[in-house]
Amino acid sequence: MISVQLFLMFQLLIAIIFFFLFHSNVQAIYDPLSVPNNRYGIHITDLNDMTSASELVNSTNGDWGYVTLVVQDTDMNKDKWQEIFNVMRRKHLIPLVRIATHAQGDAWMIPEEHNIDKWVDFLNGLNWPIENRYVILFNEPNHAKEWGNTLDPASYGVMLIKFSKALKIASPDFFILPAGLDASASNTGGTMDAKMYMTKLFEAHPDIANYIDGWTSHAYPNPAFSGSPLDTGKGTLATFRWELSQLHALGVTKQLPVFITETGWEHRYGKYVDTRMLTPETISEYIKVANLGVWSDSSIVAITPFILNYQDNPFDHFSWKKLNSSEFYDHYFTYKAIEKQKGTPKQREQFLFTTPLLPDTLVINSTYTLETELKNIGQSIIDPDEGYVLTLRDDSNTFDGFTDSLPTIEPYGTGIVRAYIKTPKTEGDYAITVMISHGDIRIPVESKTIHIIPPPSADLSVTLGWRKNSDNQKATVLLYDMKDTLLHKFTDVDIQNNHLNITGLYQVTPSQQYRVVVLVPYYLPRQAIVTMQEKNNNWNVERLYPFDFNRDGKLSIEDIPALLFMKPMEVFSLFLHA
Repeated sequence: MISVQLFLMFQLLIAIIFFFLFHSNVQAIYDPLSVPNNRYGIHITDLNDMTSASELVNSTNGDWGYVTLVVQDTDMNKDKWQEIFNVMRRKHLIPLVRIATHAQGDAWMIPEEHNIDKWVDFLNGLNWPIENRYVILFNEPNHAKEWGNTLDPASYGVMLIKFSKALKIASPDFFILPAGLDASASNTGGTMDAKMYMTKLFEAHPDIANYIDGWTSHAYPNPAFSGSPLDTGKGTLATFRWELSQLHALGVTKQLPVFITETGWEHRYGKYVDTRMLTPETISEYIKVANLGVWSDSSIVAITPFILNYQDNPFDHFSWKKLNSSEFYDHYFTYKAIEKQKGTPKQREQFLFTTPLLPDTLVINSTYTLETELKNIGQSIIDPDEGYVLTLRDDSNTFDGFTDSLPTIEPYGTGIVRAYIKTPKTEGDYAITVMISHGDIRIPVESKTIHIIPPPSADLSVTLGWRKNSDNQKATVLLYDMKDTLLHKFTDVDIQNNHLNITGLYQVTPSQQYRVVVLVPYYLPRQAIVTMQEKNNNWNVERLYPFDFNRDGKLSIEDIPALLFMKPMEVFSLFLHA
């Protein structure tokens, strides 16, 4: 009976663990429409176009626009793509990554299950620019040539589910998007109508909506990529609305934010001129109308027209950049002039000190320069120009202090940070938190309760020459930190019984090392490296040699004439006087 109960408890425990794991996955991604969002973006193929893309989509005070790009299974180079993501982070571009296989003959290979782990390892091994990792699973599978020369919605669904599961297990930050469909395709030997494709997909996998987080739309203005921006329904700029209605008819109640990753008109200029196509000026007017109309739909997260720069067939007539030129067509500038929002996507911000900034113990009424190395292990760039500052929160409001400006630190980078504080005048324990702040965001880096104590004292054991007793001598004691900053200078300190005492050691930190220097007239200086204790310190200083006859603090040739002018007993007393 006991074994059965234990087994049932074990089952319950496993169920609870799986529930929280699943719950965590669902909650990890965030709704991109829940934060200020710049919906405008662009589709690129040339990765050297990031600057042009940023200038286009982040214009008119906009920020964090979108870029759709493609990664093939033959190009999973982490170093290469991490640098691309780093550039996108610097330029405030959000990647929409469409993964692809590779062409074999005249068709794209169907992805193979054994390659899923490779994709997951590659995509999960990158530090993405923002929390949501947008991944589009392949392209227009209602075209046979995009799916191994087959039209097989069921097999596409299998792959979508397997990829989604694997990615979500690796990181709940993956935001899964299905392949965009060609809504203008008809039922032919090489294509399948989008409605039929969606229907067959859901017949084979009724729960497939559970494995996607948004909807991908290729909302081209057809026919002939030259349709009016006012047209509605399937095969227009409003294709996504038709697709959402189809999803609803198929029983999908989940709200799916829309990503229009392909759209746009063909223009007449390319490797040849086709006057049947639209002029860039007409496209410019269409963009203005779309911006005020269909593109203002509240369900849209991103609009990335196809394509910024393509210098050859078959997409030269879609290219916004002129062929063999650094110039762009008119509609580039119209799109650039659209008023855009300053997007603020969520970034995971995490920082650490390689060594603690705050000591465990400090002395009352003392000033300190605290320094350490800060490492950025998050997604954002620490940039003082964007309001990033190092702040100290003192719950007692009894510390005074300020900090240096933060250095610019990219993810995985480090930089030196400094804080200057003055401790309170009262002993006790004080809670201090060090944070990186920008805007309303506060990211704790270190929290500590600092013990504030009275200033320590020190007893120094000294021997002057070979004298048995060094009484009635005056000494100067200097205390330096290990960066050679002079913290204290004690003068006319009496030497009694070969000891001298110093008190009031403010500005010191217990457990840290210091350099103490003892100066006595006619004796060469002596120093010792000491470790500061909280209360009473006992430091031994090596024998001081009486060879500084000219009292300049060093042994030199000038000591010889000074010696000649001294009385013999004066010299003798420096060495052996009892």
